[in-house]
Amino acid sequence: MKRTRTRRDQQLNNTKLIQAAAELFERSEQPISLADIARRADVSVATAYRHFESADDALSAYRRDITGKFRDYSLGQSSNGLALLESVCGYWVELILAEGAALVHRRSPEGFLARYKADESYLEGQAEALARPIRELVLILGVSELAGIEDEAAFLWNVLFDPREIFDLRDTLALPPAQITRRLVSAFRGALLGWVTARLGEPA
Repeated sequence: MKRTRTRRDQQLNNTKLIQAAAELFERSEQPISLADIARRADVSVATAYRHFESADDALSAYRRDITGKFRDYSLGQSSNGLALLESVCGYWVELILAEGAALVHRRSPEGFLARYKADESYLEGQAEALARPIRELVLILGVSELAGIEDEAAFLWNVLFDPREIFDLRDTLALPPAQITRRLVSAFRGALLGWVTARLGEPA
């Protein structure tokens, strides 16, 4: 019983630390330490260091949590084709607006494709979430034979569905989530078609 309670306490502290990290990174423009996160989570610094090596480590856990939810939603969908793409993208928009504000404030100096191909841990969930929707869109466009096109489609999706831009569309244009989703999905399809047209027009 004591061991079960200890495990439950550890899980609770881990959740509190991840939430605290998200709140601090969302609101602060100053450097954030693991001690700051521990204080926000109301746990000791020693406890925080038992869970994470640094503030960035805690932020990475938050990112994995977000993309894990995205993956789980996508893998649970039974729809196909454009309906699947719209459903998965709509969930992402809703998830970012509800829980993803901290993703806006910390950006990697490396580009998306470099991180994507390096299997960066928090992008694994995103890759799994997008795999079937992108594969089916590529089939609909009839370009599945183009080498690397699914990775390039994921790159375009990441450009358009960047959390910063989703918040910008809501806050600056006052677009509701459903409208954000419709416009971005349409833009994504058009961008991928334009990308493919450019590739096909390049010399061999």
